[in-house]
Amino acid sequence: MRVPEVKLFVYCFTFGAILHVDARDGGREKENGVNLSSTGTLGYGLELILSKFDVLTNKLQKMENRLQKMETEIHEHRSIYEQNQKEIFAVLHKLQHGVALNLSEFQNQNQDQIHSALHKLDQDVRRVLQNQYSQPTFSSCKDVPSIVSDTYMIRLNSDSEPFKVYCEQYKFGGGWIVFQHRYDGSLDFYRNWNEWRNGFGDLDKEFWLGLEKVHQITNGHRHELVIEMKDFNGTYKYARYDSFEIGSESEQYIVKNVGTYNGTAGDEMRHHNGKKFSSKDRDNDDKPYQNCATAREGAWWHGRCNDANLNGRYMNAASEKSMSWFPFNNDWQGLSFSRMMIRELE
Repeated sequence: MRVPEVKLFVYCFTFGAILHVDARDGGREKENGVNLSSTGTLGYGLELILSKFDVLTNKLQKMENRLQKMETEIHEHRSIYEQNQKEIFAVLHKLQHGVALNLSEFQNQNQDQIHSALHKLDQDVRRVLQNQYSQPTFSSCKDVPSIVSDTYMIRLNSDSEPFKVYCEQYKFGGGWIVFQHRYDGSLDFYRNWNEWRNGFGDLDKEFWLGLEKVHQITNGHRHELVIEMKDFNGTYKYARYDSFEIGSESEQYIVKNVGTYNGTAGDEMRHHNGKKFSSKDRDNDDKPYQNCATAREGAWWHGRCNDANLNGRYMNAASEKSMSWFPFNNDWQGLSFSRMMIRELE
């Protein structure tokens, strides 16, 4: 109830009370037969009541004003709070949108980078393949005009596929195809038959070219053989033969021919002439009830587990399982270096 409404109510209540008192007093005067004047008394009472009422009205008005002010301030604070809340929500929404956009851009960039990397890799592979078959081919390392020892493409026949070999172009006059190379023991040579047939390793590191390639190379033309060796003290020796040929896989890659020996390492290959190649899973040696390739842990043209084991374990120790050439020092001391090469003869 507002202050004006209260004031009107009080006025009406006071006026009714005065009329009631006046009527009651008039009746009493008539009953008693006395005519008393009450105008002064009533006027003073009414004035006193109205005066107090004005005071009360002023207090109520002040309270109402304060309440209205508080209500206004509360409304203003609520409006400010709601506005701040809207601004916060707007900022959060903008931030969320920005983060999502950045993540999307980041993913797109990553996808673009991955796609670009894959595309570059594909181009590199194509370039390598093109270079592999666009390189000039030679019938042997002897026909390579360069004096730089490196990998080159050779084609044995006009209708055969070219393949890569490492050509030694300096030692012993150059023109040598390297088919075995060991120098640090980084490559495991204890392999199965298929791996010895097909070859394994890296032509720029340790490797075995493959029996099938050696057969194809030595089958068509006469070749010579040289074997280089070095022990862990740095002593270098070699064994050279003026002819060398191996048979096909159906012949178990038998050594068909080993020529006259020349060198410093000792003649050991003459004991392996006519011997078939044995691996840990293919026993072709002459010794019954034993696979020399397993016993010596080295694939070779074993007869009765003879004194050459250049595909044995790489170790600086005296052992029949070591990469060794017995005549080198008349023992099974492991060697630190071995390289076998063939070269076409006129």
